[in-house]
Formats: sequence, structure tokens, C-alpha cells
Amino acid sequence: MIGRVVTSSRWLVPVAAMLLSSPCHAQPAPGVTMPPDLGAAYGRLGKAMMAHDAAGVRTVWAEDFVVNAPNNAVLRREEVIAAMAQDLLDYRDFRKHITLIDQKPEVTVIMGYDTMIPIKGPGAGKQVVRPFTDIWAKRGGAWRLIARQATIADAR
Repeated sequence: MIGRVVTSSRWLVPVAAMLLSSPCHAQPAPGVTMPPDLGAAYGRLGKAMMAHDAAGVRTVWAEDFVVNAPNNAVLRREEVIAAMAQDLLDYRDFRKHITLIDQKPEVTVIMGYDTMIPIKGPGAGKQVVRPFTDIWAKRGGAWRLIARQATIADAR
């Protein structure tokens, strides 16, 4: 539904972790419903990320995809894919907590936070909490992730 907002109370390792790990669980907050076509896009992205499948990732991330990564660097699609190819985006116990889905005529904004345990890099072996904002646009009849912001809020 256009204009509907659903909320609930309550280093080079950016975007990719949003759905990648073994296992990956999405946990929408009470009252938050994922549109099926966006849920399917997230599912395709998660599978491609877990398989380190750059071609699969490119089918979900827009050519002009950009991310403000946890290390405060702004990265483009191919920079994130390069990090994936270097095995810098491996996590375990990854969970995506969705707290808001806001559908607008031209884009859908999804917000929440991810929890994961990085296998390598900053925070390796510790649980990381990372708030995120994903911006999706329908292009060529399919949802494409066009922008993402992710910030490490807490490492335990």
C-alpha cells in the first residue's frame, strides 16, 4: 500500500552482511509485513551472498547501488562485490530484524537492525548490532536495492 508506514516499538564489511550468513533469519517486528516481492528479492540476495555469487548479487543491487558502510566509507556496488570476492563478508548467526517498511510511489524504505558474528575483520567472534536503512526502487519490473546505510552500534 503506497504511503503506509508500519512501525513497532521497540571496513569493507558493509551491505553484504544484510542477508548473508549461516543461518540467516529475518525477524519482522509485530505488525510489520514484508511485501512478498521484496521478501523474494531479499531471499535472492541472501542466497547469492552466501554463495559469493557476484552475478546473482548484481541482479538485485542496482548498477548505481551505493552504501554508507559501517566503517563510514561510501562504497559502490563493485567495491562491495570485490570485498565479497576477498572473503571479507562472512558471518555466522546472522539475523535481520525489520522494524519499519514504508512504501512510497517511487521507493520502499526498510529499516531495522542486523545482529551477526563476523568471522573475520573488526569484531571477529563477537556479536555485532548494526542498524540499517535499505532503499529499494522498482526498475525494469523488479525490485533493486539502490542504497543502504549500515552503522555498527554495538559489538559485544
